[in-house]
Amino acid sequence: MKKTNWTVWVSNLSLPILLIASVVTFALLNDKFLTQINLTNILVQNMHITVLSTAVLILMIIGGIDLSIGFQISVVAVLIARTIKEGILPIWAAIVLGILVCMVLALFNGAMSRILKSHTMIVSLGTMAVFQGLSFLLSQSKTYGGLPKEYQYIAQYRIGGWLPTSAVITLVLVLVVGWFLKRTYLGRHLYAVGDNPEAARLAGLNVWRIKYLAYLIAGALVGVTAVLLSSRTGSADSGMGPDLTFTGITACVLAGVALKGGEGTLWKVVVAVFVLGVLANGMQLVGLGTYPQYIAKGAIMLGSLYLSNRSQKAA
Repeated sequence: MKKTNWTVWVSNLSLPILLIASVVTFALLNDKFLTQINLTNILVQNMHITVLSTAVLILMIIGGIDLSIGFQISVVAVLIARTIKEGILPIWAAIVLGILVCMVLALFNGAMSRILKSHTMIVSLGTMAVFQGLSFLLSQSKTYGGLPKEYQYIAQYRIGGWLPTSAVITLVLVLVVGWFLKRTYLGRHLYAVGDNPEAARLAGLNVWRIKYLAYLIAGALVGVTAVLLSSRTGSADSGMGPDLTFTGITACVLAGVALKGGEGTLWKVVVAVFVLGVLANGMQLVGLGTYPQYIAKGAIMLGSLYLSNRSQKAA
């Protein structure tokens, strides 16, 4: 049975309604929630997560899930920080190097998936250990703090005294990726490959070339995530990044991105990121710490998986 217009309408509005409901709830529970400082904090704290979730979306569209993304972030953040701190490269060159390295790491996962004839999720279980070890070798178990002001300005500078540069960078990237996915042949090919690789091959598409393109784009976005995160904190170490993988995947599942591939809408992913961001911030304000937030995120993912399965059966 196909989805009715009513079902589609409800599906499209459910996330914005959930976001509004979350904002209203926490505003009633704590009068500091709707202050300009707190709302700006929510915005700034979720910019790198938005970019990361965009990368996760692209991989899920082609039917892949990369569990090593967080460790890629730690590798690149440490590499950039160490390169800058030791004066090996100027800031701009260190950033370019870091993003290129992240693209190589992502492409390595894709190549291993093809060579081993195994799902990316299984392959990334192995590569995330490799990347974790690489990160600790690069960092020598040290934290590289006190990064130059010029580097910190990438995420911390406020245009007009209030608009974070990280928000501008994220908005530009989201608009470009959204245009690419919906308005270009290559973007539509990603959906075709994810939905039915064999049908895409029979239609004349080079399936693995398209998948490699997706890995490269996702790798570049993960590299940007590492830059935004380390720039915002002004430091880098091997512990930053790994926890973000679960958040990115949760946002995509909450947004209804199909685990089998071929489905996913970027604007829903962005809204889902802020649903999770509002949840984390609001719970913190009302006195609930990190561990209850983990429980809430896990419950949200399980609930989203249930609703996604129901929706696919009804389609």
